Amino acid sequence: MKLDHEFYQLPLTFDIEQLQTEIAQFDETDWVAHHESFKGNSAIALISVDGTFNNEFKGPMKPTPALDKCQYIQQVIASFGEVIGRSRLMRLAPGCEVPLHSDINYHWHKRVRIHIPITTNEDVIFHCADKQVHMAQGDCWIFDSWKYHKVVNDSNEMRVHLVIDTIGSSRFWRMIREQSLVLGEGTHLPRKHLMFDTCAQPTIRTEHVNFPIIMHPSEVSALTQTLTEQIVSYQGNNADNSKAFIQLLEDFSLDWQELWSLFGEDRAGWSHYHQLRQRTLSSAAPFEQLVMVDSLTSAMKILVHLIMGPCMSTELAQQQATKNSAPPTNQAANALNVATEQLPAGLTRNSPCPCGSGKKYKQCHGQLV
Repeated sequence: MKLDHEFYQLPLTFDIEQLQTEIAQFDETDWVAHHESFKGNSAIALISVDGTFNNEFKGPMKPTPALDKCQYIQQVIASFGEVIGRSRLMRLAPGCEVPLHSDINYHWHKRVRIHIPITTNEDVIFHCADKQVHMAQGDCWIFDSWKYHKVVNDSNEMRVHLVIDTIGSSRFWRMIREQSLVLGEGTHLPRKHLMFDTCAQPTIRTEHVNFPIIMHPSEVSALTQTLTEQIVSYQGNNADNSKAFIQLLEDFSLDWQELWSLFGEDRAGWSHYHQLRQRTLSSAAPFEQLVMVDSLTSAMKILVHLIMGPCMSTELAQQQATKNSAPPTNQAANALNVATEQLPAGLTRNSPCPCGSGKKYKQCHGQLV
């Protein structure tokens, strides 16, 4: 999520000894390596899609068996009083780092990640844009994940953070505005400490709805406007290229609105939405390296991960139908197949991607559903 500042320290502290006791119960086989094979990065899922270890963002979030073993961590997560998304224990080995990246997909457009360090030391540094901080054990932080950031563990110890994703209610954001401390803007922070309660039975509310089956046109419009503003604000863009790309965004938003007025979320419209999506991607692909939102990030990349992928999540409808023991009709199944496979003329899933990346379409800008 974009924030006004890179780092905020929240007015909360936690029982570090109890947190360390609870993570000590896990052995090496419980820690799963990062899905992109980042050296020294591993995690244990605590809240995830369907309560299993996965890297999914779409679908109902549930506690995992690992969280069931952690009485105090449950209390910590519940103490925020927020609806909670993906949450994990994240580990970074000595001498390793979380590589430089920015989180520009749909999930992170709306959500912030709360960090609570459990084991760390002063040689573990979190970088975000031109700011950096050591997050001390038992403290609580959020940061602007839309900016480029990385974490470096220059120590000889394992670093472990509890990370909690949330959209945040008005209560949460009032706390950020009125009680939290912006990095570099003061040192005095009255804080509330959460004691371990051996008798507590906390209630954790988790996300049930996080991606649309078919995105409402008002959200498509808002997201395309957000991308337009980023394109306009980057002074390195050629004016004609920017104008052409922005026109593509506007046309897509208007045509999506037209389809919505005909179909809404009805399966009969899925293939039409998908065709519009793919036509727009093909038209936008020549601008891959020509229109940027900053010196490192193309507008095309944000278009794919913020808008084009998330605007259709028809697989969620299939999952819901399966859970309700209502197998799709032949017509519905055909609609799903068309929605996920119909491509622009002359382009197959195994064709080279028109963006020029050298990858197959299905592994690049066709990797949407």
